[in-house]
Amino acid sequence: IEKENHQLQPEIIAEASLSLEYPLVVKIGKSRLTIGTKEEFLYRRLAIQASRKRIQIGATYAKSGKGKTRKLKALDKMSQVEKNYVHHRLHVYSRKLIDFCVNNKAGTLILMDQEEKIELAKEEDFVLRNWSYYKLMTKIKYKADKAGIELITA
Repeated sequence: IEKENHQLQPEIIAEASLSLEYPLVVKIGKSRLTIGTKEEFLYRRLAIQASRKRIQIGATYAKSGKGKTRKLKALDKMSQVEKNYVHHRLHVYSRKLIDFCVNNKAGTLILMDQEEKIELAKEEDFVLRNWSYYKLMTKIKYKADKAGIELITA
């Protein structure tokens, strides 16, 4: 990993916590940032699911001939769209977190209260389908290491 060179101060501490309402909430001193919302995430995911459902219904009336693969080609393209959307959002959220830390010269990042939040997230299957706090944390770890920020999980 090629590290970026930033003028970070290890005594400035950023505290990030995971939640259901906002995927990430970051505090550095008096400045606070909420990254993402449940509504935007849920809205886009439901739109993708509705689109997939429309394509499934439309495939029933598609012209036959040349086999099932041609008929289901549009559905195959849609198969990974929701997963890709979640993956992209995780990258965006982790990048915003690290950029906020770098802009405030925070050299230390503490991830707070993870176990409890992860258990709550598992109960909310509908809201956080395909969502993985573990993937978000691995992206944060990678980007923090690249930026030269010390990461502490509490």
